[in-house]
Amino acid sequence: MKNKFDYVWFGLVLWCGVVSLGGCSRGDSHADQGVGSSQVLARINDKEISVHQVRTLIELQPNWTQQYGDKAPSRALDSLIEQELAAQAAHAAGLDDTPKVVQAMELAKREVLARAYQDQLAAKADMPDESEVSTYFDAHPELFAQRRQYVLQETLLKGPAAQVQALVGNLRATKSLPDLNALVRQTGLPYSVRNSSQWAEALPLDVLKQLYAIQPGQSVTVSRPDGVVVLSLVSSELAPIGLPQARAAIREVLWTLHRKEKIQKGMEALRQQARIARFDAPASSPQGGASQP
Repeated sequence: MKNKFDYVWFGLVLWCGVVSLGGCSRGDSHADQGVGSSQVLARINDKEISVHQVRTLIELQPNWTQQYGDKAPSRALDSLIEQELAAQAAHAAGLDDTPKVVQAMELAKREVLARAYQDQLAAKADMPDESEVSTYFDAHPELFAQRRQYVLQETLLKGPAAQVQALVGNLRATKSLPDLNALVRQTGLPYSVRNSSQWAEALPLDVLKQLYAIQPGQSVTVSRPDGVVVLSLVSSELAPIGLPQARAAIREVLWTLHRKEKIQKGMEALRQQARIARFDAPASSPQGGASQP
């Protein structure tokens, strides 16, 4: 399940996740039953924040440990204190009874429960065996045996979708950077150019496979809502990795794929067992309400 929430909505989901998994601080003061006083890290008015809630928040934000190191628990606690202050103020103002907030809370609860179930499915995934690791290694020379560092010219060409897409074939057909640059200038569309150096593993796999197959001076394109990015190969340098070096990374990739497969199969089984009647959702008006017939 992909998270498509914006920043505010993600904050709500994150807060509800902490509440659901770590004990709801908005309820009675005994929400953390079984938690000793030594595990209470903060008290805001008559509500407590426990070490379990801090740990849960860090689990939901794994990049915090990398970003903040030993200060991650302190940052998590600060965040929970801010959330509790805002939650208490919202409760005092009666906002928790408004239809919009009630609906948002129900959606957030559904998201947390769905994620918990999918995590349970994923936990049943098997670790890849050595044969699977070796097969993956052989199937991706662009990542391992023929791994390269790519020097690229990235050209962002902006314009109407139809006009830009009509140019894609010509952009890909250029054989040198001067030819590409001349064609871009001739379009009359706004553009920007920058150079970059990218290791193979830092590139999306579909883009990497295309770059692996072209020669210096040639280009591949990546469509964007506002135009197209042209990746032109300036040069590349071979930097191979052997199976012993790559084994751990490959196992992690394959284990992730196994987990996704478990989730997909589990969700498909639920769909087959359920009675689903789907109706068209109402279109939204510019003001955010349902459109009138």
